[in-house]
Amino acid sequence: MTIEIVGFDDDRLEAAASLVAARYGTELVQKPLLSRRYQHAAETIPFLHDLRNEGPGVAALEDGRLIGFILGMVSMFKGVYTAYVPDFGHGTDTLNSRNVYRDMYAQLAARWVGSGCFTHNISIMAHHRQAIDAFHSMGFGMINIDALRDFSPGPDLPPKIEVRRAGRRDLEVLMSLETKLKRHLAWSPIFIPSLPNPVQRSVEEQLLDSDQPIWIASHEGAPVGFIATEYTGRGPVLARSDGGV
Repeated sequence: MTIEIVGFDDDRLEAAASLVAARYGTELVQKPLLSRRYQHAAETIPFLHDLRNEGPGVAALEDGRLIGFILGMVSMFKGVYTAYVPDFGHGTDTLNSRNVYRDMYAQLAARWVGSGCFTHNISIMAHHRQAIDAFHSMGFGMINIDALRDFSPGPDLPPKIEVRRAGRRDLEVLMSLETKLKRHLAWSPIFIPSLPNPVQRSVEEQLLDSDQPIWIASHEGAPVGFIATEYTGRGPVLARSDGGV
């Protein structure tokens, strides 16, 4: 049977939502901490509807039936136009997912590049092996991993490490750590430079937000790291828990 790659249109939103929900349900078996909401297509359609308005997409058809799709958004990231496909922005329903992903990306990437967008990112659920293999085969690497765990206590802290909640007096310390992190990411072997970004105001605002704390780790009194938290649901990721941070 012949597989045809065409532009994505709104008539395929419901079928695409079913593909996303099915993939999410498979992931839920592996990671039961995930929210159970998104194994239902009705819960994923709003995400796809919003994403549909953010940029072009493609669909893979077999005898007129949707067997795959990719939708992405284009925005500025690290100072360059970047296409991003979230974990709910793609899916397949075929044993030949690897090749279908390759064919879909080839067409969509040509459109992105044609509009001056040369940096492409995609989020893939951890156990979607054919999708991971497909994009690795086209030269994609790994920029980050999102992990999920419960709120049970972790291992004991190493000796002389103290963790405390940051306050307004820690703004200068946090900005220093943020600068060091950006310098590290810009250097070998990562090479992700950042343009100057006025993040100080957002850090100040979060320090005043009692529901989204920032934590600082110190070694023998000297700050060595920090982590900022936010409620689940604020980022463009479907694989999330209910009531998490």
